[in-house]
Amino acid sequence: MNCASPDGAPVVAIAVCYNGSLDVGEKVLRPLREFGPPLADQIRPIAYRDMQTLLDAATVRGRRYYIKSSFIQSISDDAIDTLIARFATVPSPFTLMFFQQLGNAANRVDVGQTAFSHRHELYEWGCLSSWLDPAADGVNIRWTRDLAEAMQPFSSGGAYITQMGVEAEEGAERIKAAYGPNYERLAALKNTYDPTNLFRHNQNIRPTL
Repeated sequence: MNCASPDGAPVVAIAVCYNGSLDVGEKVLRPLREFGPPLADQIRPIAYRDMQTLLDAATVRGRRYYIKSSFIQSISDDAIDTLIARFATVPSPFTLMFFQQLGNAANRVDVGQTAFSHRHELYEWGCLSSWLDPAADGVNIRWTRDLAEAMQPFSSGGAYITQMGVEAEEGAERIKAAYGPNYERLAALKNTYDPTNLFRHNQNIRPTL
């Protein structure tokens, strides 16, 4: 995760979770801890529910937010270089970029078992832009959109639907791609339960009737 320290210096943070034996967990994490001296090491045994709050400090109530992300199959040097170069011009010190590891258990679920279809993806890249002044909406949103455009060559085409804008911004095809091969099945449900498209103020699935 690429972000800024409290004094504004650019830093990289690594958030990890190991669910299992503490002794085995220490062995798994040893290469990470031996890589180099960190500014801070807060890795420790915690309750699972506390693990779910680790990033709460990045989403403080009252700030302005805008997010862009997409799935990728590998974290290439070019992708990393693009993020580093773009972060040098970030307009807000509260903005962060991230890679999230996927795969594992998610890969073992069949594509058609749930609405989420991107079971083969291995990573997600994203940028959560955050700022304080509503007057700065334009510059921060524009910067985030430009970053997403620069990262498009590394994308595998899909994205988490909950981290996308509404259809008016994203376009119907990008919304459809986020649902992947399950879109037509979901559209059939829409035809049955919402044929008039009443519930449309989100990442909309249009009825086909």
